[in-house]
Amino acid sequence: FTADVAHELRTPLAGARSVLEVALSRDREPEAYRQAMQDCLGINEQMHRMVENLLHLARADANQLEVVSESVDLAALARECWEPLAGDAQQRQLQVVWRLKEPCIVESDRCKLRLILQNILGNAVAYADDGGQIWVDTILADGCVEFAVTNSGSAVAEQDVARVFDRFWRGDASRRCSGQHCGLGLSLCKVLVELLGGSIEAFSSPGETFRVTVRLLASRG
Repeated sequence: FTADVAHELRTPLAGARSVLEVALSRDREPEAYRQAMQDCLGINEQMHRMVENLLHLARADANQLEVVSESVDLAALARECWEPLAGDAQQRQLQVVWRLKEPCIVESDRCKLRLILQNILGNAVAYADDGGQIWVDTILADGCVEFAVTNSGSAVAEQDVARVFDRFWRGDASRRCSGQHCGLGLSLCKVLVELLGGSIEAFSSPGETFRVTVRLLASRG
């Protein structure tokens, strides 16, 4: 585990160092320095996300995560979590199809649900094929709420689907996003969903779609 962490941190650190070395190699126009700072900021944000995920996983392993339940509109929270991702989706010309039952109320921990939704939606934006599609669904059935995110362009083989929840695992064919995702997001989602009394599954049709489905108990109110 320590070796995996060290390996994943080396990539963004090397990227930041390369950007800085190039920027400092000669005098440049102000705009070039600004671009270098923006690039380094992006790398810093990537490392911050990784460290935050590691901290949450470590606390879960140590049974230090506390669940604070309240009524949460899952559909509304999903739209909130999408806002920071909308720019990247637009840049990659992704079409997003929302099929939400609104309101969609669950009794759960809002902060942990936010982490789950952010990671699943972010994963879809990162790994969908350029110009592809993302479908976001909520389904009410048998006292449960199903929240599903599907993206086109799946590069995960059917026999590898169960491994997407392993820490630091990324299929070779889907490593085009290496440097943005370090293979912790879905691992954290699984831990948090199970902590909230729910379940999570992944499905893949290679070359077509990849889907993550979370099931939680619906609010009885």
